[in-house]
Amino acid sequence: MRCSRRTWSDSGLARGVALAALTTGFAAPVAAAQHAASGVLRGDVTDTAGVALQGARVGLPGIGLATRSDARGHFAIANVHPGRYELVASMIGRMPVGDSIVVRSGETTWVKLVMRQPPVRVETLPPRVARGTRPDTAPAGAETIDRIARVARLPALRPRPADTSQRELRIWLAGGRGIPMQLLRITNDGGQVRGEVILWLVQTIPDRKVDPEWRAFIDSVPTWLRDTFHCGRVSTDTTRSRDRDELVAVCRVQFGREPDWRAALVELERHHVWNLPDASELPVEVTRREGDEDVVILDGVGVTVETWNGTRYRAYTIGNPDRQPFPEYRDAWAILRLVVAFPATHSAAARQ
Repeated sequence: MRCSRRTWSDSGLARGVALAALTTGFAAPVAAAQHAASGVLRGDVTDTAGVALQGARVGLPGIGLATRSDARGHFAIANVHPGRYELVASMIGRMPVGDSIVVRSGETTWVKLVMRQPPVRVETLPPRVARGTRPDTAPAGAETIDRIARVARLPALRPRPADTSQRELRIWLAGGRGIPMQLLRITNDGGQVRGEVILWLVQTIPDRKVDPEWRAFIDSVPTWLRDTFHCGRVSTDTTRSRDRDELVAVCRVQFGREPDWRAALVELERHHVWNLPDASELPVEVTRREGDEDVVILDGVGVTVETWNGTRYRAYTIGNPDRQPFPEYRDAWAILRLVVAFPATHSAAARQ
């Protein structure tokens, strides 16, 4: 009688031989595992600053055991047979983390898991408005800008300037403490292009008894601006803001040689100074790491631009333009550099 392979594999004899082989090969380890004492896995889940994370799911996928971290970030998994396992932790808003651990018979294994936030990366814009068309009623920092404009006796620019026949740019820099910031103002009436650079400073006035050195510096600001930055007449005012007195000081830079304002305007227009979008319309990408964290830097120098193009007032602000790789930021960074370098470019050796 001819027996096929299928007849053999389906026979009771085959099953008996296979069972015997399994019993012979694995009886010793199984028996050892049954008699070996289980271990305990304990640990803590924190963020990169060491703050405990509650609610992280911590488990051993290979054997189907899992738990969650408590309010102290602590977790415990009991009755784990001795052996090597892959430990995995996951949590909404955090990047998964894993580790290879060894549990020993009758012992407690301690583990610390550090969970990082995912890197911030936004490459699409919210479908609110097209770039450069956001409605504008006032620039960022309008309170400060308006105080500077008043002390510097600049004509009103928004919502419509008194002279609507000329185009005007006002490019404000901000971001320093104890140093003057700059305003570059350029007007174009269709024939002649004029401009000026104004240095401005807004500082809290401290009580003389509390901080005598800083108060002495504030009192000396007009002389300091004239002597150090070769300004003309310094205009000052004391204003009340957020329950504190603040000094507002402005002065116009005196140039050794008159700048080519038309060339400056052409350079600014090469970087789309009239119609760059506001920062709220721009994407943001993390480009810097601090320790183990990917971070978006929010402090630093920013540029605010006010424009009157002859028909419409608009303003936009872009902060930290040197930190982002997108084209609009590169244009803003070029504009900012031009404004910073302007006084030195035209009057470094010949200021009066």
